[in-house]
Amino acid sequence: MIQNERQYKVTKAKLKDLEKELSKLLENRESATNTHPRLMRMQSAALEDQIQMMYREIAEYKDLKDGKVRITIDRLSELPIALIKARISSGMTQGELADKIGIKEQQIQRYEANHYQAVGFDRLLEIAKILSIELVDEVVLQPSR
Repeated sequence: MIQNERQYKVTKAKLKDLEKELSKLLENRESATNTHPRLMRMQSAALEDQIQMMYREIAEYKDLKDGKVRITIDRLSELPIALIKARISSGMTQGELADKIGIKEQQIQRYEANHYQAVGFDRLLEIAKILSIELVDEVVLQPSR
């Protein structure tokens, strides 16, 4: 998942590189006599998969930035991704979120890189409040066994 403008730019650059690599591979397919055709197909399929994944990530990031995505979660374990998406969707940078909390931008980068794993509950609530996240669903308790 692309989490900031820097990652967005890096992903776009890598995408161009992969597209060039795929183009070269397809051009050389006919003249490659020492590479088995099945291996060539596997290489091109792998590149195509990576390219499609990057297109999806870029599109998701753009949609989030444009506020075109409704963020919903089904499990509490999805909250970290929802926080990241909500920050992007609100147009807030990692630095701006950090300023509102009173910490350094690098700390927000670490939080997001680790999907908020080591963040205390109070801090999660503070971030959710700043991002105007409201949990509206019910809590379902599973019977103990």
